[in-house]
Formats: sequence, C-alpha cells, structure tokens
Amino acid sequence: MKGRLLIWLILVTCGHAFAQDQHSPTPMPAPVQPQASVPLPPVHYISTDLVYDIESIPTVSYERFFVRKGKLRSWRVGVAYQVHYSNQFGIVTSHGDKISVGVYQGPVAQLGYSFYKRHNRKHWMNYLSPGLDIKYLWYDDIKVNTGKRLMDESYRIQSEHCMAEVPQLIVGAKHTNKHFCADFYAGLQFPIKQRDKTIYTDVNNNGFANPNVPYTSDHMLFAVAPVLGIKLGYIK
Repeated sequence: MKGRLLIWLILVTCGHAFAQDQHSPTPMPAPVQPQASVPLPPVHYISTDLVYDIESIPTVSYERFFVRKGKLRSWRVGVAYQVHYSNQFGIVTSHGDKISVGVYQGPVAQLGYSFYKRHNRKHWMNYLSPGLDIKYLWYDDIKVNTGKRLMDESYRIQSEHCMAEVPQLIVGAKHTNKHFCADFYAGLQFPIKQRDKTIYTDVNNNGFANPNVPYTSDHMLFAVAPVLGIKLGYIK
C-alpha cells in the first residue's frame, strides 16, 4: 500500500511541474541595439589653390581617396599655368641674377600622395603629404639689372628657359562642411632649377658693352623654401 502511495505522489508532482512549464511564457531575445553609423570616407576632391591664383598661377587639382589596410590614403594630380604678370627684378649678386618669379610663364604639373590620420576631430581630416611639382618656365627678352646695388648702371638684356623639379613635404588639415572643403597646408619645398639663359646685350657699370654677344649661360640652382596655402573646393 505504501509503495502505491509513493508512486502516486511522484506522478502527481511530475504532472504539476509539466503543467507549469507548458503555461510559462517563452523568454524573448534581447533587442539588437543599432550600431553607431560610421561616416564613409570621401571619394573625390576638386579644388583650386587661392595662393597660386593670387600669384597669377591658375591651378586646379583632383584628389582621389581610398582605404588601404584600414587607413585613409589619397593620390593627387594638378595642373597650373603661370601667367607672366611682373617685370620687376631683384639685385644680382655674384651667384647670379635674382629674378622675380613673376616674370616667368609656363605650365606646371603637380603630383602628390597623402597619408591621413586615423582619428580626426569632426569635420577635420589631418594629413601628411609628399609631392612633386614639375615646371617648364620661360620669359622673353627683358632688361635685367646686374649691379650689386640698385643705383648701379650695369644691365643685361636676356631671355631664359627654366626646367624645375620641386619636391615638397607638407602637413595639412581639411575642414569639410557637407560638400564644401577648405584645405589649409604648410611645409617645405626643395626647388631644383636648370636655367638656360641667352644674353643679347651686356653692359657693365662703366657703360662699356660686351662685344661678344649673344652668348649663353647655363647653370643649376638648388634652394629650400617654405610653402603655405589654402585650397577651396568640392568634396564628395
């Protein structure tokens, strides 16, 4: 009798547990939290350089962005044309005539590659960019003061062709607002110039003219110069 009672208690207990399990609500999965949206990197940037434009060197450049190993990079090409706008020269020293850059005219090609910082402030893109400008410049017959002092009367009439390779290294920051972008940059450039001059008239400080004209004077120059500028353009 006791055995039957024990079996009956076990069956009643199991049946009651099964009934509770059937009526208990099924737990709902935790809601999936939406991930914060990551802004997509830009693709194109078309710009003009205000400093070059002011110096009568109209410039337009195109920059293409891409991601490599999780880091933003870009390559850049540009074209410009330096317009003859000034015939003011500096004083000539024993190292050669210091001619204002404004007398030259000719085309300019620009190449560059940029490394962008991984984390930037909102609307800012910081970068480091090596680059190279290639220039073919010239000026036609112009009277050049060749004295060491402004009051010296020596002069030459000459023309020149100049081939220049200008490596440069700049740091900059792009500020974006929707599709508008202002690009601020500064750095150093290292011009290497091959200057080929033709002298048609050569008069010294005493008024004596060199009879052995015309003649040519070719030499190479290397310099270090700061570079500073602002670009404005369309970014997408």
